[in-house]
Amino acid sequence: MIVYFIQKNFTFDEFLQNIKLAKIQYVILSVSMGVIAVFIRALRWQLLLEPMGYKTKLGNAYHATMSGYLVNLGIPRSGEVSRCAMLSKTDKVPLNVLVGTVLSERILDLVMLALVIFGAVLLQFDLLYGYIYENVIVKIKDNSFLLIIVSVIGVLGLIFVLNAKRFFKADSGLGKLFLGFFDGIKSIFTLKKPILFIAYTFGIWICYWLMTYTILLAFDFTEHLGVAGGLSTLVFSTLGVIIPAPAGGATIYSIYLGLNQIYSIPIAQAKAIGIVMFSSNIIMIILAGTISYVIMAKRTKA
Repeated sequence: MIVYFIQKNFTFDEFLQNIKLAKIQYVILSVSMGVIAVFIRALRWQLLLEPMGYKTKLGNAYHATMSGYLVNLGIPRSGEVSRCAMLSKTDKVPLNVLVGTVLSERILDLVMLALVIFGAVLLQFDLLYGYIYENVIVKIKDNSFLLIIVSVIGVLGLIFVLNAKRFFKADSGLGKLFLGFFDGIKSIFTLKKPILFIAYTFGIWICYWLMTYTILLAFDFTEHLGVAGGLSTLVFSTLGVIIPAPAGGATIYSIYLGLNQIYSIPIAQAKAIGIVMFSSNIIMIILAGTISYVIMAKRTKA
């Protein structure tokens, strides 16, 4: 349905002509980078759990994470809870602790997105600054009061999390629930291997960059965009993922719009890029996610 609405403004024959031009080896490489990114996420998740004394199996962490992406195809963001529930059953880690660590991951992802946007603008200032200014900075200025309120709430929330033991009794059921959740959130501040954690974090986003860059290399009409173009396309793609559309379908729109407006890629070709990038990722999630889901289903019943 999503692909239909994206394609309705140009002919399907035109789209097929562009798809046939794709170099399949680069598409396969892009999909491989996606799998590696999930694997590194599993490694990083283990590091977040270590300070609280929970040791998990890497295989379970990976399969739970990949299964979560599969669940997200049906209900956006539900996969985050699903993967926590799976790992909780297989590795006996409290669910509230796992949810807290996932929330820490998402906050860190927003920080990384900001760094990626900064890096993309730095590399292609003349092209991207005006676009970012009109679509991001102006909107922030227009909602500056709301931004201040959110920031204040965020700071107060962090202070509350770091001092949670003062507000809850550890021996009560409700206290254990909230303290476990808050411990998961602040686990990022008590890491035993912070350098390795940072390396994993950058490794994940390097894989994301390679996923987009290799798709650009797959087409003659975008291979000239280079490394900086791949970073910019990652920004377009990630902004689309943030929008809670089924299966992350908004990425198609954000990718082709960015390529068309910033790099003047013809609309039909830009849409072909967006659809190939989106579809290859979905195929990877369906195949790898289904395998992981079946494995975790068996392990949770054991």
